[in-house]
Amino acid sequence: MDTFLAILPILIALSLMAIFRLPASRALIIAFASVVIIALFYWKMDFKVIAAFSLLGVLKSLDILFIIFGAILLLNMLRKTGLIRVITSGFSNISPDRRIQAIIIAWLFGAFIEGSAGYGTPAALVAPLMVGMGFPPLAACMVALIANSTPVPFAAAGTPVIITLKTIEADIVGAGLSFAGFSRDLTTIITVILGAGGLFVPAIIAFVITFVFGKDRRLRSFLEILPFAFFSGLVFVIPYYLLGRFAGPEFPSIISSLIGLLAVIAAAKFKFLVPRNTWDFPAAEKPASKKEDLTAKDNEKLLLSEPEKPASLIAAWAPYIVIALYLFISRIPMLGIKDPLRSVVIRIPSLLGVAAADYSFEVLYNAGLFPFVLVALLTGIWRKIKGREIGRVTLATARQVQPIAIALFCAVALVQVMMNSNLNNSGLPGMLTQIAGRLAESTGPVYLLVAPFIGILGAFVSGSCTVSCIMFGSLQFQTALLLNLSPLVIVGLQVAGGAIGNMFCINNVIAVGATTGTTGSEGKIIAMNMLPALFYTLLAVFVGWIIL
Repeated sequence: MDTFLAILPILIALSLMAIFRLPASRALIIAFASVVIIALFYWKMDFKVIAAFSLLGVLKSLDILFIIFGAILLLNMLRKTGLIRVITSGFSNISPDRRIQAIIIAWLFGAFIEGSAGYGTPAALVAPLMVGMGFPPLAACMVALIANSTPVPFAAAGTPVIITLKTIEADIVGAGLSFAGFSRDLTTIITVILGAGGLFVPAIIAFVITFVFGKDRRLRSFLEILPFAFFSGLVFVIPYYLLGRFAGPEFPSIISSLIGLLAVIAAAKFKFLVPRNTWDFPAAEKPASKKEDLTAKDNEKLLLSEPEKPASLIAAWAPYIVIALYLFISRIPMLGIKDPLRSVVIRIPSLLGVAAADYSFEVLYNAGLFPFVLVALLTGIWRKIKGREIGRVTLATARQVQPIAIALFCAVALVQVMMNSNLNNSGLPGMLTQIAGRLAESTGPVYLLVAPFIGILGAFVSGSCTVSCIMFGSLQFQTALLLNLSPLVIVGLQVAGGAIGNMFCINNVIAVGATTGTTGSEGKIIAMNMLPALFYTLLAVFVGWIIL
């Protein structure tokens, strides 16, 4: 009974999202209410303690929300100013080969959008862009989702990894480990686990394009693009690993994708490893249906400014380049800016008089405020958007973030209550300790295989690697300790699973379906993308086993 009640709030959240298809905001409100009731009446926690850690969860959520808001605001401002259209139109002239186009747009451009914005924007932006370029809608949906995996843990300047570390900070310190050292090593391990699979993602994209949607399904069409595909994987994965190991979680996706884009575009232009045969879809599949064409036009309207202001490709990329440079300069300790930025802190000790509920917010170090929001507003001013229009874009962005905010408030508050449920009058261990103990008893060393699937499950139903890690990060850490497994590897597999789950998670599939005119095909997309997700997961387990 103890274990069942401990895990019940998580089961409620998962079942409401997966079975009853409630949005995460509503499902997590109900789940949070259930954990409060269980904590109060079964674990016999003081109501003041529950309230304090619930409030701490809400305040911790604000750190993430600023990043989410700033990242989406920048993307919306680029749409409003027409700069996104300039960026995307530049891709069509690089190569006529659809396999190369898919790798550049889905794998590298999608990774850049993930690294700078995250939260479902890459698939929702990349898929309709590909449809507008003549890709079959289902093909665009599949490859956009498959590519949106390796970069995910470092989305929006590393938010999923950063919030995972914040979620398990008490566990790390409680285990007698250095938080700084664990943070550095976890980032490195994630890049190794996901980087190994990332080498194959461009090849998987090419396979889907040629075998699933090609007319003749000739093996040659796939094999001849493999050297280019593996090159595209390498030029992303090598800097991805190096940046994760030596720079921190803010950089692997956003900077590696830029490096990869430059390298792969140059390779395509100079015909390096490019097949002699130019591959295209069957002529019958090129024209979009009326419904698909209408969807593409609607999406194009979103990307256009009113009125459109001409800009060069360099000008269009300028906001993202500024962000990448700022993040790099402000996150490298040896440059001398990091510590002064982190010194400006808002502290609220002992919330509601509860000693362990301490909150702090590093104002100038939050990537959402600096540089995302600042660059977004300056971009609007630079492109001569009226102040009233900038205000409308900002308000629209706030409305977009609202359901995310509710979900995050409840998810982080739920986890904070569960994590601190050891402060009770019942004599029971904390809820997560109780769950971890039972998992350790029932799985033993096989838990290495179980860990990433827990992450996938959380991402599948919530649509977020971040939410998955908030829900399960501490549980994974505690289970690893009980089984004498490396917490670094197990938490790394949790994060990897949360990233891989993006390939077929409910929210992303619905989003790409709605933007490409394939609504009604969600089940087919999920089923087809489960195979590459399974391959990626088993490879992640193998790499984790080697590291262990």
